[in-house]
Amino acid sequence: MKRIFGLFTLTLLTVSSWSQEIQQKNIPAVVLNTFQLKFSNASDIDWRLEKGLYRVNFELNEKDNQLAINDKGVIIKHIQDLYFSEIPKSVLETIKSKVTFFDIGDADLTEEDGKITYNIRMKINDNDLEFIINERGTLLKYYRELNYSEVPAAIKDLINTRFGTLDDKNASYSEENGKGLYRITGEVNDMKHIFEFDSKNVLVKHEQDLRNSEVPVQILNAVSASFSGYEIRDADLSNDEGKVTYFLELRKSKEVVIVSFNPEGKTLEVKKR
Repeated sequence: MKRIFGLFTLTLLTVSSWSQEIQQKNIPAVVLNTFQLKFSNASDIDWRLEKGLYRVNFELNEKDNQLAINDKGVIIKHIQDLYFSEIPKSVLETIKSKVTFFDIGDADLTEEDGKITYNIRMKINDNDLEFIINERGTLLKYYRELNYSEVPAAIKDLINTRFGTLDDKNASYSEENGKGLYRITGEVNDMKHIFEFDSKNVLVKHEQDLRNSEVPVQILNAVSASFSGYEIRDADLSNDEGKVTYFLELRKSKEVVIVSFNPEGKTLEVKKR
């Protein structure tokens, strides 16, 4: 599962992307002028080219900043560190609605598309919490690591009854657009499982590792017919609100492909690794 689902799913609040370091002398003049006119006192400047945007990390007034500038010299996004005293009262009140006592570990302000959002991170009892709140104090996204004891009993009972005893457990709770989601990961009989439940404790998505012997015959027949000579290196099952999909990592010599199938064995998508 670690190999396959890493290609098909995203984490909630963090996304990694490819970037290339670039020297300032190679920055287009229109991009460099935009930066230098607005941030003439910047220091510790580092430029990168990422997905067609020029990203510059720098320090200003002893605070870290990051800009994304397009090739026309327009600032697309600006992220800057904040001191606690710079966080608006409306943002702090929203945090207090979720957490009574807290000590903020890191705070950022993001300006993008004319909108301002605040990204606040902290730890409580060694568990990570993250808030994304707009300038009016509206909660946009919320993420909190949970101890397994904090997971609703109805969720734990369903997992134990339907799937078995869960080992090596990790749990979190998130909210976005007013919708809550519990995410629980662990192993049942040494096979990894990922569960997602809504705020009413209804299972909405389940992903699990499969042994090759657990792959349905319809899928095996499809592999034999369409991917002759390939061997199955890994197999996973995803059930997303009733839509079942099988993901297989297939290898032939040095060629590796990730293939998704519906339960009848129809090929849905092929991706090369």
